[in-house]
Amino acid sequence: MSRRRPPRRPGFTLVELLVVIAIIAILIGLLLPAVSKVRDAAARARCQNNLKQLGIAVHHHHDTVGLMPQYFGVEGGRYPYPNWPADNLKRVYGGWFAHLLPFIEQNNLYSFIQTEIMQSGRNEPECLNYAGGGGGTVTVHYNGHDYVYSNGAYCTNEIPHGIWLDGSHQATFKILQCPADPTAQDEAGLIYGGYWGSTNYLANFNAWVSDRNEGVWSRAVSFANFTDGMSNTVLFGEAYRDCDRIGRIALYSWFYHNFGLDWYMQPNTLMFQTNPNPRDCDNWRTQSGHSMGINVCMADGSVRAVRTGISQATWDTVLLPRDGGIPGDDW
Repeated sequence: MSRRRPPRRPGFTLVELLVVIAIIAILIGLLLPAVSKVRDAAARARCQNNLKQLGIAVHHHHDTVGLMPQYFGVEGGRYPYPNWPADNLKRVYGGWFAHLLPFIEQNNLYSFIQTEIMQSGRNEPECLNYAGGGGGTVTVHYNGHDYVYSNGAYCTNEIPHGIWLDGSHQATFKILQCPADPTAQDEAGLIYGGYWGSTNYLANFNAWVSDRNEGVWSRAVSFANFTDGMSNTVLFGEAYRDCDRIGRIALYSWFYHNFGLDWYMQPNTLMFQTNPNPRDCDNWRTQSGHSMGINVCMADGSVRAVRTGISQATWDTVLLPRDGGIPGDDW
């Protein structure tokens, strides 16, 4: 008696397998751009929301104090630098973001900084020991000005105060982080290690000071400063956190910030960069990691996307709050 073998299950031929693989590859190819667009849109929305919250915080500060935050220095202090009275040493000293802390739900951190300053009577690191630097000076000529730097003594041991305190300087803030920044994960390369308010958002120096020629210590302004219209003036712009290996920081927005201001305290309105290689990043201007352009927060608190290709004349106009200019049709 012969046994019947069960029927063999037919398998895929090589051609059929190749067809299935090709179909899967086509589907993946169609899906990836859609996923990328969704991811980009989510990143853009988060970055815009951060800008919106910063704009609201500035308005809250203005409603409370009657002025915008001091761009750099101490609020309510008497100027010009360095002829400060002793009372200034008992005020929080730093960049615009340090003065915004109470208005972005960082009251505890601000109180921690302020309490220590009041107790110590110091708002900058206190140097304990100096070492000689060999003496001599070097003069740098830039933009019609001579800047003299001395190769003198330097500090070898210091006591931190103010925003330099442990528990303060290493704080990070989600409101300052834009996920579209290609340098956002490069913590190891940052000169400042991502601390001191590592930021993707820079304040437009031109709009924050009463006199651009006074430099970073220029007095804070009220909204009356925006005679060209608050909806026509940029308050914040996006930027790379790591720009040519310089970490952008908001707690100390002196020469480490640079939007509308260069290292020699010369105001500028340099055009923003779109998706530059981090090594080609210009830390005297803003940058965008978005494909379509850059997000900005206007002085009225509104947020808008600025597309690439606008004219330099239009960009100049929206960075200057009282030049009498009107944005062009490309705005």
